[in-house]
Amino acid sequence: MAGSGKNYLPLLENEQVSVFCAFGEDFSVFKDKILDENLFSKHAVFIEKCVFMNQIHSNKVMFYPDINHANFTCDGLISSQKNTALCVLSADCLPLLLWHKSGIIAALHSGRQGSFDNILKVALQSIKKQNKDINSDDFILIIGPGICGKNYEINGEVLQYAKNHFKKFLQDKKLDLKSLVKKQAQNLGIKNIIDCNICTFSDERFFSYRKNQTPKRFVSVIALKG
Repeated sequence: MAGSGKNYLPLLENEQVSVFCAFGEDFSVFKDKILDENLFSKHAVFIEKCVFMNQIHSNKVMFYPDINHANFTCDGLISSQKNTALCVLSADCLPLLLWHKSGIIAALHSGRQGSFDNILKVALQSIKKQNKDINSDDFILIIGPGICGKNYEINGEVLQYAKNHFKKFLQDKKLDLKSLVKKQAQNLGIKNIIDCNICTFSDERFFSYRKNQTPKRFVSVIALKG
């Protein structure tokens, strides 16, 4: 898996953290698994463990590790454990990767429902609850590949809900989730936002459920270096 090393998209790399996407192969086979191995050895040799969620299109966030849970049914993971890759599966939904220089990371699956329910806010509040001195402006938010507004048409009850609550991010029937998430981040005091500016619907390298109902998923990863 991901052995060639060519299907990687670096999003952020420094002495403390590595953030990237791996694509071109179906990583959904690892859904809900915790692997004591490095799936990404061609790109990030320091990784010793890979943690995947059972994603449920929610705003539920959990901490890793957690002695009470052997697996993680949620859409967000928070950790300060080094050499551990937090992994988000997606094929149009927004992967949100959050890093704080004190050594805290989060990986969030922010689809339509997660964005409507502000999973980013839930994650930030959860982090601050355990770390009272954390400042929002010291976070960096990395937005991975996801569907762009011009290609995301909604209808019916979803469209009506968006008109009632998120009209600013609608153009006709097209919903701009990325702009919504950026506004949520700004409202939370997150000033440093890195957007890879890749639309999964338009870019042939990435799986897109909206385009062809594929069950396959690429993966976005954030990991602290030991």
